[in-house]
This record gives sequence, structure tokens and C-alpha cells, in this order.
Amino acid sequence: MPKMAVGSDHTPFLIDAGRVRRLCRELRTSGIEPLFPFTRDSDPAAGIALSVDATLVFASDNAATQFRQQAYDILAADLPLSVTALRLGSGNKASETFIILCKLLRAASDQAGTVPGHIEIAIDATSLSPQAAWLCRTNHLGDGPLYLLPESSMLRPDHSPVQRNRHERFWLQLWHLRKTRTLRVAYAPVVVSQCSLLSAEAAHGVLPSVCLQVPLGSAWLPLRIDVSVLQEDEIEGALCRGVQLGDELHRLVAWPTAQARHDAWLNRRLAIMVTGFGDLLQRRGLDPGCFKALQDLCDLLQRVQNTLRRQSRLIAMRDGHLPILSQTDPSRMLPRGEVRKAWHKRWSTAVEVAATGHRNLLVLPLWSIFPHNGPADYRYSDLLPVLAYASACAFQEPPDLSHWSVSQFKSFHQRAWAVLQQRDAGHQIAERI
Repeated sequence: MPKMAVGSDHTPFLIDAGRVRRLCRELRTSGIEPLFPFTRDSDPAAGIALSVDATLVFASDNAATQFRQQAYDILAADLPLSVTALRLGSGNKASETFIILCKLLRAASDQAGTVPGHIEIAIDATSLSPQAAWLCRTNHLGDGPLYLLPESSMLRPDHSPVQRNRHERFWLQLWHLRKTRTLRVAYAPVVVSQCSLLSAEAAHGVLPSVCLQVPLGSAWLPLRIDVSVLQEDEIEGALCRGVQLGDELHRLVAWPTAQARHDAWLNRRLAIMVTGFGDLLQRRGLDPGCFKALQDLCDLLQRVQNTLRRQSRLIAMRDGHLPILSQTDPSRMLPRGEVRKAWHKRWSTAVEVAATGHRNLLVLPLWSIFPHNGPADYRYSDLLPVLAYASACAFQEPPDLSHWSVSQFKSFHQRAWAVLQQRDAGHQIAERI
């Protein structure tokens, strides 16, 4: 029987469970895996990336109670939860505050009857050392994903001697803890849009379960396409179906917060997570260190990017462009008159040429350049430039890195960060419309 829910445009509608099941079957038939969870009422749902002002929670019992209730509401609905701790501080104060947050989350999880280790946490990497943060997390909340969000100086090779010593200790501790595989460093602090009229956004949260670094409170419909299991002539069709069916499902998701519901209506974000690049090269018998291997993947990603954008453009022309494009019209800030009319006309022309139906489309997992079986062969790190094609990056569980040296470990992350930085730089050079 259909059930009442709230749509991404804030209006009520009936969820057709049969339609949802049909869409999911069609996705899987096309080689696409839906990555979103379902509520206990079997409605398609989404995890949420919350933020918490850690200093406020430390100082106020009311704030602590409110945070615990917010976490409980999400966990009680059996939805994935991640929490970004803001203003954690440093030193002993940071440690005390982090312990309080972990205990509050543990209490919410116990009350909801869920596994506390499934809660994902992100903190500023300068607040606590990797070892201290990890011990605090495991002692008070159990083993589970912990993301360290580093400042750019920790990833650049050029810094002062004082910074160098502090950063070397950071990377050495991370390297020693690499076998945990749930302690991760996440350094894609912006997401970009394939619509040239939209700016990059700060990404301080992590979408739980899919490990995607996103703007806090944003609403994403995640789907996975493994190019290594598809034939060359099947990939474009799978991408088109992913956008078409993903757009339909996006309208049926039970977004768990008012902020997420508004973002879903405003930005209609799809996370088409394309993976399997290392396995694809193995299947083709290509050496990851040769230029042809990188060129083949770059050509593939260019086609992927173009296909996704083209399909999103078709949906925009059919159903209308993103609401955010109307809100970012620069003429809205001008007084009434001829100048305003001229700017609005120019913006409308630009929207007609460049509008897409979704703010974000292509997601690439950091570790997708490695074959999924066996220890990670460091030679595959030469494929890192493919990350430049991504709207956003996912920091999922890494492969076996136990044989990597500390210098290889640090260099890999620095190189990956440098590539991801290029996305934002390239986005600032808008195409002429």
C-alpha cells in the first residue's frame, strides 16, 4: 500500500514501494548498484552528515542533550549517521571534549539499539594526534570509521622546520595505524559542479556508508558502477540509465532532516560512483606505470563525464533546471531598471546553454585505481590524475597497505591531494557562455 512522505520540493506525496523496487531492479539489470539504505518502513532513505559545535556541547548540558536526541532520532530510524565535530580545540581540552561526544553518541546508540561502531566521525586533524583520536574513539565508542580532516599545510611538501616536525609525527602515526583501515585521512574539502554556472562548495562532512566527503547536511542519491565488469559498449548505456533512474529515485527518498530535504529540492545531487579502474587495467593487461594506461583511463573518464552531463542536461530541458540556478541569478541583487533586466537576460541565456538537472554527478573513490584483490601495488599510484575528473571524492576502506613504507604512504596522499586541488582551480576558470 502506498505511504505518505515528504518530497524533495517539500510537498507530500505517496511513496509507491512497488515503483521503488522496480527502479532498483532496473538499476541492477543495467550494472548499477543502489547504495542507499531503507527505513524500517521499507522506504528508500539516506544517511546524514551532521555537525556539532563541540565547544558548545562541552559547556552546555542543554546543547549536549539536544545533540544526543538528534543522533538518537536518526539511529532509531536505522539510518547511517556521521558526525563532524567542529571547534574541538586542541590538547587536553580537545581530548576531554571528544570523549564527551563519543559518550553522548554511545548513549544515543544504546538507546536506539544500534551498533555504536557503525557511527562515523570526522574531526579536524590538528585537534588530536591520530593515535590519541583513534584510542579515544575505540575506547568510548568502539572500532569504526574515523576521518581526520587535515589543513592544506599538512599535505604540502613546503613548510617550516617546526611544521615539518609536527607533520612528520602526524604521518608516522597514521602509517603505524594503517592496518586498522577504519582510520582515514580525507582531503577533498570542496565539491565541484559539472554545471559551469555553479561554484564549488566547502565539504566538511562525510556521507555515511559511502564515505563521501560532502557539504554538511547535503542530500545525495548514491549509485555505484564498476567499469571492470562491463563491456566497453555497455558503459555509456549504464551511465545514462544511472542518471535517468537515479533522478526518479531521488524524488522518492525519505530525507531525514529539514536541511537535507531543502538541499534535495535545491540541488538534486546524484553521486554516480564509478569504480574498478585498477581491475579494468588488469583485465586489459596494461602496466599501470605506462603512459597508455593513464591515457586510456583519462579518455574513459572524459567520456563518462560528458555522458553524465549530457544526460543531466536532457533532464533539465525536460523537467526544468536546478532551483539553485534561479537563486544564484546575479540580477536579483540589483535595483529594478534596465541594468537589472539586461543582467537577467544574460543570465537566462547562460542558463539555457549550460543548465543541468543535477548539481553534482560524478564521484570517484580514492582507492578505485587499485585492483581490489591482494595488497596494493604502489605502481598504481601513477593513475592518481584520474581523480581530477570527480565532482567529489570518496574515502572508503583502503586496500592492504601493510607493505608500504612511510615515505610511500605519505607521498601517495600528498599526490592525491594535489590532484584534487586541481579540480577547484580548473573550476574557477569558467567557460565563456
